[in-house]
Amino acid sequence: MNKYSSKVPKPEKSIEQVTKSLFLLLLQIKYLLRRQNMKVRITATEDTIVMKFLRPHPNTKLEGYVLGYGSSIFSKQFIPLPEKGQPYMSEMDAEPKYLVAVQPIPTNKLKKHCTGKVQLEKPLHLVIGSVSPTSVLLSWGTLLKTPYDVNVMNECIEDGHYTVRYREKSRKWNYQTCPTSDTIIDNLKPNMVYEFGVQPSTKEGTGDWSRPLYHNISSTVTKGTHFDINENSSIFRPLPASDVDFMGKKRFVAPHVIYKTDKKPDEPCSITSSLTYFPEEEGGDQNVTSPPKVPPSNLTVVTVEGCPSFVILDWEKSDNETREYEVVSTSKGPNGQQVSVQTTNQTHTAVENLKPSSSYEFKVTPKNELGSGPSTDPVSFSTESADPRVSEYVSGDCFLLLFGNISFPFKADSHSECNGKQYVKRTWYRKFVGIQLCNSLRYKIYLSDSLNGKFYNIGDQTGFGEDHCQFVDSFLDGRTGSQMTADQLPSRPGYFRALRQEPVNFGEIGGKSHVTYVGWYECGTPIPGKW
Repeated sequence: MNKYSSKVPKPEKSIEQVTKSLFLLLLQIKYLLRRQNMKVRITATEDTIVMKFLRPHPNTKLEGYVLGYGSSIFSKQFIPLPEKGQPYMSEMDAEPKYLVAVQPIPTNKLKKHCTGKVQLEKPLHLVIGSVSPTSVLLSWGTLLKTPYDVNVMNECIEDGHYTVRYREKSRKWNYQTCPTSDTIIDNLKPNMVYEFGVQPSTKEGTGDWSRPLYHNISSTVTKGTHFDINENSSIFRPLPASDVDFMGKKRFVAPHVIYKTDKKPDEPCSITSSLTYFPEEEGGDQNVTSPPKVPPSNLTVVTVEGCPSFVILDWEKSDNETREYEVVSTSKGPNGQQVSVQTTNQTHTAVENLKPSSSYEFKVTPKNELGSGPSTDPVSFSTESADPRVSEYVSGDCFLLLFGNISFPFKADSHSECNGKQYVKRTWYRKFVGIQLCNSLRYKIYLSDSLNGKFYNIGDQTGFGEDHCQFVDSFLDGRTGSQMTADQLPSRPGYFRALRQEPVNFGEIGGKSHVTYVGWYECGTPIPGKW
């Protein structure tokens, strides 16, 4: 008899939610064991579960594990159960879901189990995540599974199988047969770079090997991506909250795509707030002796549901030779192929000014002062439809686009939190709108009477400039920064008004005027974009 006890720390949930989670876990355990003619005795309190497994025969060994899942595509925690009937107690992380899998197995046929269906049509897309300092979780197929999609103990290898191969770089291959579409590889060496591949097989034939995937086996467990998806399970998900976008178009879904799903419909898109989930990393100070030898791994596209103009790319560093990354974005359209290149010393970056309803490919190349290393395989993504409340096209003479995607420096009043490029557009107010970027979705808005004259702040008599998004063709009320009362702001000349659609006046703002002004705006309109 094996005894396993786990203590689950109390999450920030109600007792009812915790009880429901434990109940689902117990149902899953009973279902798996019933199919294997095994018995289990379960005792549960508010935050502790004790499981006693009764072996069908004294000579039968039990093998199993506990996987604790957040909403990430990777498990956060992997705990193998002990051998030879030894009791084991472990404190588990408070994950939203758990899977406990236990089975009787012959002594000489130990192997991990997995799930899915075999298809030969095209090479598989392989994804990897660390679950312990010496083991990784490999997954492949169209969509990655959640625990309750898994039929762990009843897959039939006669219907087809997969061959997984792995090795230390440039060493002899190790092979493992897997009935379906994910598996755990263990007994790996910490701090070593491994190469992985998977090949499908059926009675009809054998498919191609997947493209090689390299992964650095860290001495500490890392998550599938650098932002903490597990601790934000209600925000980051492998599937969108809605299958279709604002215009009814189906949203793009793939194993390498993660959706941020917490944006409210009337809330402007924000690159800055999205990047707060991606911690900045300090650069290494080791001397390099050669260009990077392996590509980054786990290139992931993080997209905000309802925001087609940007994505955040996230990847894992595969060696200690890399100092920076070159990120290449490619799109194809009526005017041919368009390529954008940017460089970063982080393992994530925002790719901005994407076009709605367009297809893109992204790849990342590691670099250092001695040269470039191999690139990642390209990953694809299609943006969703534009939000019609953020105007893209204005007919007639209301707006005269002066400079398109070419920046135009202008002389501006000093109050701004943005220091990027400047753009100018003329409005039907017979005023020029000046924009200075923080990024393509956060910027400072100014007004001027003439193109070569001074551009002034815009004050608000009844709020903090939320309706000033009208000046950049957005019907949304914007998010604005540095919201202070007028008497907290220096007095200065500027334009002002009280409500959307009102003409602007010129006079004192800030100081004793009771007119506020702000340091930046987020309106949902990407600039330059089509601006």
